[in-house]
Amino acid sequence: MNRYLENVFLGEDRGFVSWLIRAVLWPLSLAYRVGLAIYLWVYNIGLRKRCKLGVPVISVGNLTCGGTGKTPAVQTICRMLKEQGHKVVVLSRGHGGSARGVTIASDGENVLSTSAEVGDEPILLAKTLPGIPIVVGKDRRKSGKLACERFSPEVIVLDDGLQYWQLHRDLDVVVLNARKPFGSRFVFPMGDLREPISGLRRAGLVLLTGTDSLNEDECDAVHAAVSKLAPEIPIFAANHQPVCIRNVETGEENDLNWIAGRSVFAFCGIGQPDSFLRMLGDMDATIAQNLVFPDHYRLSDRDITAIIDGAKACGAEAVITTEKDVARLDDALIPNLRTLVIKLEIEDSSHFAQYIANRIKF
Repeated sequence: MNRYLENVFLGEDRGFVSWLIRAVLWPLSLAYRVGLAIYLWVYNIGLRKRCKLGVPVISVGNLTCGGTGKTPAVQTICRMLKEQGHKVVVLSRGHGGSARGVTIASDGENVLSTSAEVGDEPILLAKTLPGIPIVVGKDRRKSGKLACERFSPEVIVLDDGLQYWQLHRDLDVVVLNARKPFGSRFVFPMGDLREPISGLRRAGLVLLTGTDSLNEDECDAVHAAVSKLAPEIPIFAANHQPVCIRNVETGEENDLNWIAGRSVFAFCGIGQPDSFLRMLGDMDATIAQNLVFPDHYRLSDRDITAIIDGAKACGAEAVITTEKDVARLDDALIPNLRTLVIKLEIEDSSHFAQYIANRIKF
């Protein structure tokens, strides 16, 4: 049932019952859209002011509820800015964490929190972005002010900030999944859109991920659809590329050929689990068994036992998951656990970097 409702939410099921469910949810979706329009209108006419932090702010966000590759985009942009010599701080909401108020997940040198406290994405960013502090808090105005006082950044990257109207941004980078750039096309709770697709007009730059899974005609169609909504906004293509296989316990890294022909037990709890499993298949891994959990799902002791027992039962040579899932494990141990390390490769990356530099006044 949960899987069916998820398919309805994502727009994958278009049968009679799914349309009946959407019809029931339509009044709630309409109320949500009206409330959102009023809320944004108050800011647009100046009745409420957006907070300015005094340093450039780059927001990385999306229109849908997950599954676009937003976190790898944050990593790529942060590394790019750092390579240019800028002091960077990331502000994250900390989805699923128990901490209240503002929490420093990383000071740039040490990881200071757990995923149970601040959520998986801040911990993943903290572990993969050395030298870049990660500050977590629901109120990004407060976390931004603390970041400025504590770390004196030259630029702030706002993770998942497209819908955070309270904070002024100098550039909104909107990440879209090329296969389904507008998700189900239904606004929450009817579907997975956080706001109507007209919100794309606020973008300063669009990043289309997963373009390598489309043919030329499909790519042209997606570009045309995005350009129609946001004319004159630059569109950059990007793809997630596997880098290596890392042993979680020892940190040892193997090249991608290591997994070819090996029997593995795969599990993940991400927005697009099929993309992870497909990537393993493309590397000729033999997936003896797999478990898929909801996005941001925190494994229970029972789940961990099921993974360990399942791997033994199917004779898997290793257990493999994503970096995001590893970030949620904290101190939990799964024998012979590997993670697939990926990075986001942006086509025409030099032009991408130059465009951002031109839009931001350091």
